Amino acid sequence: MDVEGGIEMRPAQEDKGSREVCRHIQRSSYPRLVDMFKRRWRNLRIRWQNLMKFEPSQENACVRILHKVPGLRQSAKAGLHVLARAFWLLVFVLCVGIVFYIIREGIRRTMGHPLTVTFETEEINIGDAKFPQVGIGPYSGFKLSSVYDVLGKQRAVRIGVKVVANDGSAWSKNDVEGVMKVIDHGCDGGAIFANKNNVKISDNEHSSFAKTRELLETHVDNITNPGVQQRVIPFIKEGMIKCADTIKGCLLNGKSYNCSLLFKEHFSAWGSTCVFNGIPVKATRRYSTIQSELGGSTNEEIKMWVDADLDEDVANVNRKFDAKRPAIPWRQMAPGKLSGLTFAIKEELDRKACIHGEGTGFTLALNNPRDEVQVERFVVTLPYGREIDVTLYPEVLLAEKDAKDVAMNRRGWYLSDDKGEALLDFYKKYSRQNCLEECFAKAVYEKCKCAKVSSPGLPGRTLCSYDDLNLCVQEKEEQMHNQGLKLSCPKCLPNCRDIKYRTSVTSSRMTESRMNDYQAMGDSEFRISVVNVFFMVDSIHPTRRSARYSTFEEVGLVGGTVSMITGLTLLDIIEALVLIAVIAVAKYKVWNNLRTMGGPSFN
Repeated sequence: MDVEGGIEMRPAQEDKGSREVCRHIQRSSYPRLVDMFKRRWRNLRIRWQNLMKFEPSQENACVRILHKVPGLRQSAKAGLHVLARAFWLLVFVLCVGIVFYIIREGIRRTMGHPLTVTFETEEINIGDAKFPQVGIGPYSGFKLSSVYDVLGKQRAVRIGVKVVANDGSAWSKNDVEGVMKVIDHGCDGGAIFANKNNVKISDNEHSSFAKTRELLETHVDNITNPGVQQRVIPFIKEGMIKCADTIKGCLLNGKSYNCSLLFKEHFSAWGSTCVFNGIPVKATRRYSTIQSELGGSTNEEIKMWVDADLDEDVANVNRKFDAKRPAIPWRQMAPGKLSGLTFAIKEELDRKACIHGEGTGFTLALNNPRDEVQVERFVVTLPYGREIDVTLYPEVLLAEKDAKDVAMNRRGWYLSDDKGEALLDFYKKYSRQNCLEECFAKAVYEKCKCAKVSSPGLPGRTLCSYDDLNLCVQEKEEQMHNQGLKLSCPKCLPNCRDIKYRTSVTSSRMTESRMNDYQAMGDSEFRISVVNVFFMVDSIHPTRRSARYSTFEEVGLVGGTVSMITGLTLLDIIEALVLIAVIAVAKYKVWNNLRTMGGPSFN
């Protein structure tokens, strides 16, 4: 039989009644395996013995470098047993792991957030705190005579009568309905208590134009349109309450000013509003809309607000101001009532329209000068016939210059001139309030396909109808507020430098005879209130944002930990690097070339 693979096949013995079968006989491989194991074991013992006898040459380049590194120099000593060398190498590796863990935990616990907020040990003068923006909502949001006027124009154009504007141009049906829609946006009382409970206010002679179905048509916010530019905007401006007519006797730092110089007209969510020390819409928004054209600031004042540094920490005392007008933004340089803002506001007892409250008083809102006035949500209602003191206690948050060096995605706040995520589409400079306004405007326009006159946006946007205002817009805004501003607008981070105002309001009733003494301020019967807005304290303790650790302190943390655990110092590192450089130079025989040229020789 043939043999293959060490297996011999033979015919098996036949027993009675059996068949021929094959029997496999495999040659035994056990002796070969034993021989191979013995050879490998001998080789391993030889290698181990050679390893135990290993003695690195002290002239070796790597050994010379290891002698310069603490923790490794023990493993490179002459005459040391190899197990001892292994022990020191293991100790070095463990020390490196400990160093890494300590540094990582130190950074996580002490530098987890790159910034810290601390109280200043030194107080700052009250003049270093910006005076707040003061927004006044007068007795009504729009003139009743203008409401009657637009209703008359609507009836005339409906029957085909030609209505001529002051510039000689003719009113179109779309122009009249556009004016009515803008008035509805400023006179909408759907958010007040009475309207939510279906209570009609009897002394509010303005009734919404909602029943006019033509107002459901599309009207766009485009100031380049001739009808909007020549008829709609001039009519709305004429129908707004003039600040100089309702606010009288203005004093600033004890000096008398024309009230039209201090308080500027502004068309807000509640119609006519008077604003002192607040940035105009044209100065803060990127695009011109109907609302920006309704402001009362001059081009010179707008330029001054654009050039103003609203991020500066303290007042620039070296800056020259015009003696005829207050500084922009204005600061109260001394504490007390006599150094603040004082004015008288009068209530006309007739001609009321667009009432936005349950009482008979006026509204007052305080904001940061860099933000637009917020009269719809952040106001207090004050009565007529009183002397009112609004005392202010500022809370100032400053910031060091090194805080700006921290990456924006780590520091959790923005400066007004930051780019990237802080760059807004509708506003020129960043503030958290501007960011929230833009966030709400975008969300509303995305859902409702329309915008409010008072909200920021692009030119040519569609204005909402009355039904959209009280259904879609109101529902979306309430949903975002209920969800929380942080979740609704996650990109709207706080400002780096900021100031907030705690207020206290007290009042004293004025007698009828005293109010009669002020009748010379008006041309008809009215009631009056005298309002004083002022800082109550002469200095404040600010808080300051700064980098938690500077580069020097970070290097100290890392270097101190490494030196404490391993004994490695900066000089050791420099010495090792110098030695490596010298060996590299010698390796490539540069010194030999220098010697042939008469340079120094290397031993």
